[in-house]
Amino acid sequence: MASGRRFLLALCLLAAAAVWGPCFKIPGVTGPPMKRPKPRDKRQELQRCPQKGGIVTRVYTMSPKKPNSAIRKVCRLKLSTGIECIAYIPGEGHSLQEFATVLMRGGRRRDLVGMRYNLCRGARDLQGVVGRRTSRSKYGAEKPSGDEPAAPAKGGKKR
Repeated sequence: MASGRRFLLALCLLAAAAVWGPCFKIPGVTGPPMKRPKPRDKRQELQRCPQKGGIVTRVYTMSPKKPNSAIRKVCRLKLSTGIECIAYIPGEGHSLQEFATVLMRGGRRRDLVGMRYNLCRGARDLQGVVGRRTSRSKYGAEKPSGDEPAAPAKGGKKR
């Protein structure tokens, strides 16, 4: 039964090709398979690199989208490739000024409109977060010395 349907389908396709000529093509059946669209590059300024260096042209603050409320620190950069873009400054406190050299990486900030890049803390002129104890590698913080007692983590589990 199924082979009969296939035969009829093939017969109909041949008849249609005969009537409409060589312009009648079905992708994957009478013609080559359709080409898939290339996925768009979400981080165009990075040009397929993990990080890019740049010079700060302006440091300012932004307010996030609707449910959130804060003052987020951002900066405008001129990258080594000559492209200008904006990047988020992660962590608490910074001493960035105009003409400081920084390292930019990908990383979206969902509550800031158009923010697709983060700065790398602890690289070049952007110091690491002072006193950071958790997730230190993300914020360029030094390992605390064993002399001082360990303070409880901010927002950690309560017993």
